[in-house]
Amino acid sequence: MRSLAAASGRTLESDAGSSMAQPPLIISMERSQGLPRITEPSTSDPAPNGVIDGRLHRSMATRRKIVTALETLIRSGILSPTAEQVAVQAQVGLRTVFRHFDDMETLYREISVDLDAISIPLLKTRLQSATWESRLMESIELRAQIFEELTPFFLSSSLHRHQSAFLQEQSIRSAQSQRRVLEKILPDHVRSERWLVDALDLMLSFDAWVRLRREQGLTRKEAMLVMQRGAQSLLAACASN
Repeated sequence: MRSLAAASGRTLESDAGSSMAQPPLIISMERSQGLPRITEPSTSDPAPNGVIDGRLHRSMATRRKIVTALETLIRSGILSPTAEQVAVQAQVGLRTVFRHFDDMETLYREISVDLDAISIPLLKTRLQSATWESRLMESIELRAQIFEELTPFFLSSSLHRHQSAFLQEQSIRSAQSQRRVLEKILPDHVRSERWLVDALDLMLSFDAWVRLRREQGLTRKEAMLVMQRGAQSLLAACASN
């Protein structure tokens, strides 16, 4: 995350782009057996412009309700919502859910936009520290905020990544982006030690955050301190050799 924000006021976003901390997305809605697919009414049918505009507006509003319902369920801990759960949460019919999102890849992309809205403001935060060591610590604080906010989506995504080319691509892009951000904040003499960058990359990853918070049961503050002190100790050990 170099210039994660340099003294010049660089930001996480300027170095990595909005994919830095966005987890690949989520969900799997099981299609009920025997439920027929229903297609959207064609706007090519003769109809007054006002009628078409009204249909389009209602369709967009319904899609937004479905996406919001999915996000709400995932945040509540239901990492693999069924179509029935989504329909109840969105207060729409089950067939409406399938009509709007028969293609799950499209749904993943729509939710991805919402996740960007969460992470981008943090990525634009300017780091104020003067030294690269201090900027690294500051950048870990920002990672902790983003990781904590997006953990439910990361976990949901992990359940369904093997079923979605989009989620697989998102996972790879996110890991690569986090690596670039880390490398850009590190000075040349640290970047030249490939093993050290690999170790730091792993230590500061989303996967590490989830393990610290869930499997090891640390608080948010404790998990952040483990990352910061772990990075400091690793860098100090390398410097002493």
